[in-house]
Amino acid sequence: MEKSNLSNSSLDAIRYVIVKLLAGKKYVLDSIYSYLVEGEGPSKLASEHNVTKHRIRGNIVRFIEKSGGEKRAKAIAKLLAQNLVDVSPIVKDGVCTICGERVNEDNIDRHISTKHKYEVQYLTNKTRLAILRAYKENNKNK
Repeated sequence: MEKSNLSNSSLDAIRYVIVKLLAGKKYVLDSIYSYLVEGEGPSKLASEHNVTKHRIRGNIVRFIEKSGGEKRAKAIAKLLAQNLVDVSPIVKDGVCTICGERVNEDNIDRHISTKHKYEVQYLTNKTRLAILRAYKENNKNK
């Protein structure tokens, strides 16, 4: 397939979401989408997902920074919601199901990013290809 049309910042944003999903934090993607696309407020999202509004805001801000701006972040959030591949959490009850290592709650993201970077890269590329495939299909029908 031809070289990706997605920028490095788009791939960084996708990778950020993949790590969160592997860590079992699906609420991050749901919150990003609800905030950027549907206009929900951080307080409402925090109560829905039983986390602090500061954590919700932090996740949203990091996603926007990695995306390269709010407009691009909104577009990426829409694409992810429509084309994200199936990602199952790899940490259950504080133990990594891939390597068997006990992982502290505060270090789950770091553990996944460093020890299982190939899994993260594989899922990022798979999602990238799904987005590009959907983009081609949409443009083919025009």
